[in-house]
Amino acid sequence: MRKSRKHLYFGFGGLAIGMAAGLLLGVVGGAVGGAVAGPSAIPTAVEKCAAVDATGVDVMDAGKSLNLSTAGTENDGANMLTVVCVLTALEAPDSLSTKLDSTRALDGTQRSEWAGFTASWTYHPDNGLNIILETANQ
Repeated sequence: MRKSRKHLYFGFGGLAIGMAAGLLLGVVGGAVGGAVAGPSAIPTAVEKCAAVDATGVDVMDAGKSLNLSTAGTENDGANMLTVVCVLTALEAPDSLSTKLDSTRALDGTQRSEWAGFTASWTYHPDNGLNIILETANQ
C-alpha cells in the first residue's frame, strides 16, 4: 500500500500562500510607512497640534526634521502636551513615550525609530527634554 502525500501538497501550498501574503503585506506596509513619513508629515503634524510658532518647536531641513525642546529649570520650551500631540500625529509607538519618560540625565543620547522616522533625545533637568525627529528619507 502506498502512503498518501496529500498532506505534503497541502502543507507546501499553504506555505506558498502564506509567503505570498506576507510579501504583499510587506510591500503595502512599506508604501504606507513611506506615505506616513513623507516630506510633509512633520510640518502637517506641527500644524495639526497648533505648534507652528510655539517655543521649543522648530521644523528644520525643509520639513524633514524637527527639534522639540521642553522647558527646563534654566530655559523655556514646549509643554509636554505639545510634544505628545506631535508624536501622536506622527504615529510614534507607545514604547517611545515610555523610553522618553524613563530617560535620566546620566543616560546620554538615546535613539529609537519607527515607520519612516528616527528620534534621538537627551534629558537634563536644567535643559529639559530635547528631541530631534528625522524622516528616514533625509
